[in-house]
Amino acid sequence: MSGTLGLLLLFAALSPVHGAAITAESLGALFDGSSSRAPAVFLGARSQGWDYRRLRLTKDLLSNGGTFQTRPILPFTFNLEGGGSFTAPSAGLEGFLYAERRLAKENGQASVVRNLDDYFKYLDALLSRDDSTRQARADMAAIRDSSAGQNEKYSKLIGYVTNYTDSLRRELGRKDGSAWIKQARIYEIFPRAYNLEGKRRAEGRAMSAGFFADFGERDLLALKEQGFDTLWVMGIFPIGERNRWGTGGGSPYSVKDHEAVNPELGTPEEFRSFVRRAHSVGMKVIIDFIPNHTSMDSKLLAEDPAYFIGREADPSRPRSPPYGSFDYDANGKTHWVSHGGYDNNGSKDYWVDTAQVNYGNPAMRRRMVGIVKDWVRLYGVDGFRVDIAYQVLNAYFARNWGARLPKREFLEELITDVRADHPGIGFIAEAYDGWDTLSSCGFDLIYGKNNIDRPGGHHGWFDALASRDPGWIREAVRRTGFLHWQMGGADMMDFVGNHDEAAPQRTFGPWTRGASFLTLMMPGSVLFYGSQEIGYDKPNLGKEPKSIPFSVPASVDWQNADPDTKKFYDETFAAAKSLHAWLGESDLEALDGASSGWAGYLLTSRAGGKKAVVVANPTPNRVSVRVSKPELGVDYRGELPPYGSVLLRF
Repeated sequence: MSGTLGLLLLFAALSPVHGAAITAESLGALFDGSSSRAPAVFLGARSQGWDYRRLRLTKDLLSNGGTFQTRPILPFTFNLEGGGSFTAPSAGLEGFLYAERRLAKENGQASVVRNLDDYFKYLDALLSRDDSTRQARADMAAIRDSSAGQNEKYSKLIGYVTNYTDSLRRELGRKDGSAWIKQARIYEIFPRAYNLEGKRRAEGRAMSAGFFADFGERDLLALKEQGFDTLWVMGIFPIGERNRWGTGGGSPYSVKDHEAVNPELGTPEEFRSFVRRAHSVGMKVIIDFIPNHTSMDSKLLAEDPAYFIGREADPSRPRSPPYGSFDYDANGKTHWVSHGGYDNNGSKDYWVDTAQVNYGNPAMRRRMVGIVKDWVRLYGVDGFRVDIAYQVLNAYFARNWGARLPKREFLEELITDVRADHPGIGFIAEAYDGWDTLSSCGFDLIYGKNNIDRPGGHHGWFDALASRDPGWIREAVRRTGFLHWQMGGADMMDFVGNHDEAAPQRTFGPWTRGASFLTLMMPGSVLFYGSQEIGYDKPNLGKEPKSIPFSVPASVDWQNADPDTKKFYDETFAAAKSLHAWLGESDLEALDGASSGWAGYLLTSRAGGKKAVVVANPTPNRVSVRVSKPELGVDYRGELPPYGSVLLRF
């Protein structure tokens, strides 16, 4: 039995497809791969209209795969000559086609035709979950059952699947209201430490009001001029006081009231006006949603302790809770409530200034969904960065807390309910595992930090850059290239820093500028942490490696910016903005310079003609670079100094 057929056992109960709507004679006209007439995407789609269920189905068909008989559909595995195998980068049509094209290009058509029987089985299984795809299944069955030879069947099937997939992609491009966030250039601001007053002084201006009232159109336009179109305002909620961490105002992720604006930053109306100002200059605003935990003295805990993981205290020792818990009095009783926790390589750790939410409680799930919807309804925010999202997935949550959970993922329930009313809201997952489940839940972006063990592999951008290994960086570029091209699943949000990481200069050392250059020149979504453009770095070493710590007072010193760092980022922001305006939407292809010590990528405009090459040297040695793609009119030969980088347009 082939490896692919082993994966397909879960589809064994499928009934055969009958009633193909085309004749064998018409196959050549319809499915030769060159026809511009794409097959109908959905049976009856026009009369049924388009809703979020259909949007979800389209995304599953393209990249998430969905489920069959409660089991996930896995990425297709190709059996190669010589006994090897290659797994597609995602389940669904996009992952299948992307890998099929790559293998056929690199190894020849003969190397992939051998999988044809498995192609038919996999594709039929993939499309079997909904009656609206019945016509496509019948069309592919007609190709399978025709009298054509293997090579002709292969060509016709790939032509048909390509046209069908392109139809889905075009329709999704018209209907997916949250797709904007996959292109967002995001600037993260920590208002408590951003020191707007100091920034005003550095610019020769005066501060007149609180943060949200005073962050004006001029400030927004300055960020937009640097190429940013989205603001992530981190830490806008009131912070708990019980067991507050450190002396700097506490962790902004120990939230006392998920529904309120921190009065130290402004009033609700001032925040609402801030969002409107951003919209007026063409920028979007995202905020955090922190689903895993609240502060120990939160509004939600006071509302109902049953919203949280815990139990009534032992009456013989009510003030001596077990490790990982704290005592809490409510309704004349003492409760032992668990601190917010997370899986740390198989063991459970706690944030000891927090309380753990219980997603086994249906009322709490509804309460959290309502909170998120109200931030959209009342303030007009455009999206949410979901804190430690993967720890809320059923698999992690059940393992961490032993809780009985509904089969439905809370995060899928959340995103579906929010988008039923607000289809354009974007969702970003902070996650270091659970990629495919989070993508299936509806997330648009997932953190691009680390490698993840999943079918088809996953190489994280941040850790690849930090390794300074050209081969690892190449694989991260390949993964990014696919995720940026596909439309059905989550894309990877790339970054060289955020509020959790050490400053780039401590992470990357002399490679900081090359790593930043490679990141900022990429198409698609990029995150940049405000203050890194001036080289600010004041960690609480030994306790907290963040460039702007939570545990001690911190204030970005805009007046003493490192001039070389500022000059580099000013120039790089301008170059990236110019490049992406010149290219328009573009595709990303990894260049293989690992054996020569360099890494990089080719950008090709989807409008045709324009191309760019971005290469960088992560090593301490001078390296020779050769990029030769004569079929594309791209040819470059040169050298890069240690940690150097270059952008070339063709």
